[in-house]
Amino acid sequence: MSALRARPPVALAILLLLGVAARVWLMVDYRPAYLSSNDSARFLHFAHIDDGMFEDTFGPTGYAAFLKVVRVVSDQIEFTIALQHLLGVLAAVLLYAALRRLGAPVWAACVPAGATLLSGDQLYMEHTLLSEGPFLPLLAGGLYAGVRALEGERSMRWLALAGVLFAGTALFRNVGLILPPVLVAWAFVAMPGGVRGRLRSAAVAAGAAAAVLLVYAAIAGLDGGNTGWTATSGWNAYGRSAPFADCDRFDPPAGTEELCEDTPPDRRPGSLFYLWFDGSPARAKFKHPPLGQETLGKFGRRAILAQPLDYVKTVAADLPRFLNPELNKKRYSGGGYFLMSRRGDVAERNVLYQLSRDYDHGRFSPGSSGDTIAEWQRLQRLGGVVPGLFVAFALLGLAAARGVALRGLALFGLAGAGLVVMPAATLTLLGRYTVPPMPIVAGAGAIGAWAIAARLRERRHARRGPAGENPSP
Repeated sequence: MSALRARPPVALAILLLLGVAARVWLMVDYRPAYLSSNDSARFLHFAHIDDGMFEDTFGPTGYAAFLKVVRVVSDQIEFTIALQHLLGVLAAVLLYAALRRLGAPVWAACVPAGATLLSGDQLYMEHTLLSEGPFLPLLAGGLYAGVRALEGERSMRWLALAGVLFAGTALFRNVGLILPPVLVAWAFVAMPGGVRGRLRSAAVAAGAAAAVLLVYAAIAGLDGGNTGWTATSGWNAYGRSAPFADCDRFDPPAGTEELCEDTPPDRRPGSLFYLWFDGSPARAKFKHPPLGQETLGKFGRRAILAQPLDYVKTVAADLPRFLNPELNKKRYSGGGYFLMSRRGDVAERNVLYQLSRDYDHGRFSPGSSGDTIAEWQRLQRLGGVVPGLFVAFALLGLAAARGVALRGLALFGLAGAGLVVMPAATLTLLGRYTVPPMPIVAGAGAIGAWAIAARLRERRHARRGPAGENPSP
């Protein structure tokens, strides 16, 4: 069936009008962008330099390259922000179209679209210079391509496109590395054709994703830099394990004895302390990331292998932040809301300096919209009720969905879960990291709600007798 009519349904049109209006209002009132993120200065720095773009050890260089390419078109930072807002709208349309391709009714397809168009968190991400801006449309495009592959016609081409787009997310954020394996596993289970057909589908998805990742790695290698995927993985492994590591339960690698602590785990700070703050044993010994990365990685991995239950408990304690960023407010663990109303003088000065090197922009003029969006950021989560419903309907829908609906639910659910679990498993689940998976989990919940509603209708019809049949997922 056609995913979008010549004229969009009234519900989608209203969401689009509201979403675009909110973005225009924000751009007019809060100029040129939200500038209180230290990461924005980092991205602008690597987008400024001609050589060494691949020297960023804290993440891949895709977003810096994006900024550099867009700057060729216009050196007005407002142009870049407007483009990011347009990409957010595109992501919403792609998610809507994906659910409609599965056969979902308009109301269900509007759920992930609305979760993108009207989310205060999403507005925040689009209105600042962070890699989440291009990440979500790539993710939404990959999901749409995966759903199209279920239709049979040119399925291998659509699977290859999904692999390319999913791999493309990993050029912007490390967490995107989880998406190609998700797609490959899903293709093997969900695609038709018996074992041979499923193997072919999985191979096509894997090959397309691997091609993108290998080309990027080759370019980084030729440039003499790094991919940004693993340069601080050792520090992250240490940071994830340090809050619970007990050197009495494993032999610390040579040269890491100073990392052992006597402080009880329940009195230790969170993972971010061990990477970034004075008083960290690793900072005292190795100074700063990525120095000492291999040694710290050995320590972290050995602690995790020796204390798997402690590791699982630590990761599990972070996961409820998807529902409410203020849950598990352990010191230095990255808990709490990230709000547009929160500003930092030092960060703003750093970002403005970086902007002055490459962009023509007017006076920084943050308006009252920042406070309004911040209140909406809090309200839209309703203490975790709304994302909790998304999760609940997605899980319940696994028992109710059938056919392509079940396969689509699996794709959305696995992608959303991977984007939540991977940060928690590798370092910590910051509130910021819960934004890209939210519309995806909303899509999974919408598919689940649609499937449950269809099953309930079937039961009512069965009790009343054969008075006609309705298509159901």
